[in-house]
Formats: sequence, C-alpha cells, structure tokens
Amino acid sequence: MLQIIPARPIDARVQLPGSKYIANRLIPLCALASTPSRLTNVVDNDDIQAAISGLKALGYRISIDGSQLTINPRTKIPTNKVTLNTAHSGTFSRFITGLAALQDVPVTIECSAKMATRPMAELFDSLKELGVTIDSPNQKLPATITGPVKFESCQLDAGRSSQFLSSLLMIAPLLSQGMEIKLIGKQVSSSYVDMTIFWMNQMSVHVDRQSDQININGGQNYQGIEASIPGDAVSASYFMALVGISGGKIEIDSFDHHSLQGESKFYQVLEKMGMSFEKKGDSLIVSGSGSLQAIEVDMSEMPDVVQTLAVMACFANGTTLIKNIAHLAYKESNRIKDTATELIKTGIKIEFGEDFLKIEGGVPHSATIETYDDHRMAMSMALLGCKTEGITILEHKVVNKSFPKYWDMMKSCGLDSKILS
Repeated sequence: MLQIIPARPIDARVQLPGSKYIANRLIPLCALASTPSRLTNVVDNDDIQAAISGLKALGYRISIDGSQLTINPRTKIPTNKVTLNTAHSGTFSRFITGLAALQDVPVTIECSAKMATRPMAELFDSLKELGVTIDSPNQKLPATITGPVKFESCQLDAGRSSQFLSSLLMIAPLLSQGMEIKLIGKQVSSSYVDMTIFWMNQMSVHVDRQSDQININGGQNYQGIEASIPGDAVSASYFMALVGISGGKIEIDSFDHHSLQGESKFYQVLEKMGMSFEKKGDSLIVSGSGSLQAIEVDMSEMPDVVQTLAVMACFANGTTLIKNIAHLAYKESNRIKDTATELIKTGIKIEFGEDFLKIEGGVPHSATIETYDDHRMAMSMALLGCKTEGITILEHKVVNKSFPKYWDMMKSCGLDSKILS
C-alpha cells in the first residue's frame, strides 16, 4: 500500500525506458529470424521476462546483458511436448500462441489467473481454420496448441484486440503456403498492427495489407537486425499528466517523434486541454499552468492512455467525454467500469457506458484505490495525488509488469510517496 504525497510545481527531466510495445514485437520476430539480432535499450519488466522465458522454452536462443538482448537463430527444434508460462502478459500470450502453431508437437501455454480471464477465442478460431488443434475448455488460456498450420486462409475478428492479428502476421511469412487473412467486424488499435508490419518490413518481410484483407507470401525469411528500442510512448503520458495537473515543466528525453503508435500523439490531445509542447531534438518539452480545459475526444487509437486522460479530466474545467473505447473492457482490468468505479470514490461525477467515459471536473478528495491487478490503474490513479491529499494505491508493485522504476522516477520529478504497509 502506497500513499501519494502531493507534488509541487514540476521542473524536471526524465529519460524514458524503452518501449515495451516495440520490444514485445521485436523479441519474437528476431527469434524467428534466420540471422542474429541485437536489441538495446530493452526495458526489464515482468512482460519482457515472460517473453524471454517462453521463447527459450521453445528452443529459441536469447542472451541478456543489462538492457541488451542478443538473439540467435534456433538450432534445436522441440521434439517433445513443451510447457511455458506467459504470466500476466496479454501481448505475449497472443504472440506465443501463433508461434506455438508452427510446432508439430503440443505446446501448453499456462498463465496467471488474471490472464486466464482475458479473450483468446478469436485467435483460437482463426488458428483452427488454419488446421491447428487447440485444446481449451473455455476458449481461453491455459490451452494446448498443436500445429503445424496446414491451410492458407482464415477469417479473423480483431474487434477486441489487435494482438490477434499481429500474432498471425508474425508467423505467416514462414509458412510455405503463406497466409490470407480476411478481416471481419470493426478493427481496433490499427496503429499497433502498423507497428508490427513496420518491423516485419525492417526485417525484409513484405505484407500486402488492404482494408479488409491481408495477404502474406510464403517462403519469406526474417533477417536479423540491430535496433535500439525507442522510448515508451505510454510511459511518457504519466509525466505529461504530472505537469498538466501540477503545473511546471518537464523535458522528456528519448521521445519517439516518428512513432507509429497512437499514444505517441497523446500530447496533441493535451494541447487541446491547454498544455504546451516543444520538440527539441529527440526530446519533448512539456509545460503546463496547472489549469486544464475539458475536451471531447475519440481515443480508439490511444487505448493505453485513456486512464491517464481520465485522471486529468478530474481536474479540468468542464465535462470531458472520452469515446470509442469499448475494447478497453478486455484489458488487464475492465478499464472503463473499473476506472469509473475508482474515480467515483474521490467524489468526481462520472457517467460511463460500453464505449465511453464522461467525467465532470471538480476537486477530488482522498480515497483508497484498488488496482485490479492492472499496472496502468496503479500508475494513472497515482496522479490523483498531484493535488489531492490521502490518495492511497493498493498493490502498488503491480507496476513491475511494465514500468518497475515508475515510483522512483515520479519521486525524482516531484511526486513523492510513502509505503504504509
């Protein structure tokens, strides 16, 4: 249990950790490559550790030296049943399911109790169409995947997670017959699919993407790369919010101005709320007066900063409407209902539905915040403590999933905290 100590006006500079979103894609892609890869500025968090352990269980060769990973082509293919554990990681759970389908031995994927509640059915259905056998009593993890892929075409509904599509894309070029994916339903978080395809292209693989169909020629090979992982766009959002609520200035180093990730444009949303931003080389200078204006905004392409924005809206003048966020119900927590539940505890007036949050700005009061085993709940809700005494975060160590240094970096910027138990 951690109690947040209200911040003074901010004057700080921070170095962003490497993007977990890019690392989560590059690690399996490099594992599949026919030549060695070297990745630097890789963040050390629970999700990345789960990915490394899971890939090693399948025989992929990964060595770690601080924030550097060296990934060499696999020399030994499993000949017996494999069991691995994805822990809490939704991203790796989806990606490794695709990689498991490349094997001709059963691969059992175990996970945490929280991950066992999260959607997998759409990906399972597509893989079954491709001839893969999946043993799961409830269309979720744990499950046993037995390949190989036998057929070349499938349908996919990626309305609840873009990760389903990225999983299929990763394995498609390695199949002799390639893959044709017919997309059905409304697609979400397309910028994340763009990110996957970008890095596939960087590794010499071509993808033909149309509006409702994707074709990938078979018999392609990933070529290993050397890459420094850019700064994490979602991690940057917390420092932007710190300045927006408290006032002051912060310089965010290693900000990826060219990122394809939707959340990298979050600062443009905050400009509409009255904040100021200046690009300076590979940094972003963030300034705020501590006064925010309410906005209406479509956050369909920025799902992982919705909770950050919701907390900022609590301090804004007027009523903020955050819309087109239905897929947030299927994240580590129900990030619509659970976010509203916790903010209501502080006295803020909120309405919510299956695809929106409507937040009337005011003066939040003290509250004890549940995290629902969701790292982003902990990090975003802590920002309530910028101006509010008595904000206490339960299970604060959940931030280790993505950002283990979060509390220390916030303290260095002026938002302190103390452990109560």
